[in-house]
Amino acid sequence: MQRVVQFFLGLTRPMRDADGMACFTVRTTAGRIALNEILLNIRRTILLVDLDGSFWHPVRWPRRPLVLCQIPRLFSRLGRRRLFMMAYLTGRASEQLRSFGMLVRGVVAWCQFGAERWQDGQQVDLVPVPAGLEQANSELDGLPYSVERKTHAVATHWTADDDKKAVELLLDRHKSLADQHLLAYHPGNLVVELSPLGMSKKVSAACFARQFLPPEVMEGFVGEFSPVEQEVYEQIWASLEASGTTFVPSLQSPYFIYVGDSAPDMGVFLLLDYLRGLGIPVLKVAVKGYQPLEDLADIVVDGPAGALQFVRELELHTAPWWLRCLRRSFGHAA
Repeated sequence: MQRVVQFFLGLTRPMRDADGMACFTVRTTAGRIALNEILLNIRRTILLVDLDGSFWHPVRWPRRPLVLCQIPRLFSRLGRRRLFMMAYLTGRASEQLRSFGMLVRGVVAWCQFGAERWQDGQQVDLVPVPAGLEQANSELDGLPYSVERKTHAVATHWTADDDKKAVELLLDRHKSLADQHLLAYHPGNLVVELSPLGMSKKVSAACFARQFLPPEVMEGFVGEFSPVEQEVYEQIWASLEASGTTFVPSLQSPYFIYVGDSAPDMGVFLLLDYLRGLGIPVLKVAVKGYQPLEDLADIVVDGPAGALQFVRELELHTAPWWLRCLRRSFGHAA
């Protein structure tokens, strides 16, 4: 009887604003305004997410993450039926994502910090493999850590239980290799990565956003790039154009959401702050654990479970009214 009463009470709840989302707190006024705008214009919303550390816990052996089977289904559903676009911006290689089922219909994957792009079964390399990567790889042989070798990058993983001084030495070694072989150095959540010089999530996210905005909108942000970042930015954009990627610069008032958890995601948050300053509604979601990112966030969620719950709630608000009521009354399994 209680379930029946909850169902009919659910019929009276329109859930058209952020107050209907009870799984988190919007900490900023700008974030609350943006979320309400997003919920009213969900078909023009672009959800860009990090993966490792954001939707599953980092692991020492990168080929064995605990990816809940509901995650790719949820993301595919959002990309195909609910949002304007669902996309990843991740350090993972596309082949790795394929191996545990994350390359699904309706999702665009920007992999290896944006060095490669996957959509609808088609992969495009956006930048060349850095010349110093092979030598850096060889100098990481024999480490007592998990070394993840990819086409455009190499990442070394450890766990929270590893000796902190040993990890500091490991980070110093990678910084030295990056300087020596002209590679970019990216310390993250229990991982450190070396990638093409000038490549970062900040640069890739700028290229990603440029697909949906007039070129002049991005000029102020890109104008602050270093010369090498500017070169990579233009290189990625030229590769996108050459690949025949479809751009949507005429998308009327796009809305952006980003979910991230660690230092490499700071650049994306800075981009969203820039877009917010131009009057574009954006929402920054941080997974608890990295304080500088939390300080910039509109929403802070508790671990991968919190990030998944946020996306579930977002999908709940995009569903038809009758399905929203069923799910609200009987749980998200409906």
